[in-house]
Amino acid sequence: MENKRFSVLIPVYNRDVYVRECIDSIFSQTFQDYEIIAIDDGSTDGTPEVLQSYGERIKVLSQANQGPEVARNLGASQASGEYLVFLDSDDFMLSWTLATYDRIIQECDFPTLIIGTLLPFHDGQDVKAAVGSNTVIELLKYRDYLSKDTSTDLSCSNIVIKSSVFKQAGGHRQSTPKTFHADEHDFVLRVGTYGPCVILQKPATVAYRIHGDNTIRDVARMVSGVLSLVHAEQQGYYPGGQQRRFARYAVIGGMAYSWLRQALHARSYVLALKLLMPGSIMLIVGALNKLSRLFRRRTPSIILTEQQAD
Repeated sequence: MENKRFSVLIPVYNRDVYVRECIDSIFSQTFQDYEIIAIDDGSTDGTPEVLQSYGERIKVLSQANQGPEVARNLGASQASGEYLVFLDSDDFMLSWTLATYDRIIQECDFPTLIIGTLLPFHDGQDVKAAVGSNTVIELLKYRDYLSKDTSTDLSCSNIVIKSSVFKQAGGHRQSTPKTFHADEHDFVLRVGTYGPCVILQKPATVAYRIHGDNTIRDVARMVSGVLSLVHAEQQGYYPGGQQRRFARYAVIGGMAYSWLRQALHARSYVLALKLLMPGSIMLIVGALNKLSRLFRRRTPSIILTEQQAD
């Protein structure tokens, strides 16, 4: 098996309307050292036919419907790439995405984890008009994810990780139900101490689709996801021990604080109470951490110029 720089893993469940745009965006990359692995998670619409239409240009795996975490693990088990790039089937890459990730890998001495930049958009919106320039790469580099001192929009679609570390960490957690809606945060917490992390600030690398069934718009389900993180931390599930407990509290508590505000804004007081009861200490740490960023010295950005324009 020929090793590639990237294996792009796409879990798909009933996305025949969007998955072609997703896959075609990868074929439009200016960087070509990659493979595409699409994992059909038991789709009942036209998704299998769309995937098969690409023939041998992509690798298609199939499983009974078990959720995206299990699908990503299956894809990773068949991947040859040095790095795994996750992409949800309703999102898509910009043409420079993989080239940007490759340059970061070379300039930053092969980091363990890269967090790309999301560009949220709605159906019908002109994404190219909203993108702006891609000629400068701006990033932050940390000794690991738990050392970050900036807020980050996180989705599975903007996570890039070394294949070896993904396997070392045991992949995505498969014991969670299919309705677990904080899987990306759970994953980065589990690999949060494994090595250098780069958080990209510019340019945008993933067009993140906002539509009616995005879990980000469902407060109840996201509160449930946050509570899963809280309970996992209380059970000692995440690495770093006592020494890194404050950093983990800051990550989980920051997310809890954001969704507490949304629950209160939506007047969902029962949901707000559910967050407050088990997660009060983490929530306080998260809120204080956000506040302290206004006063402490921040990690300086690294600028990489002369990137090839699209």
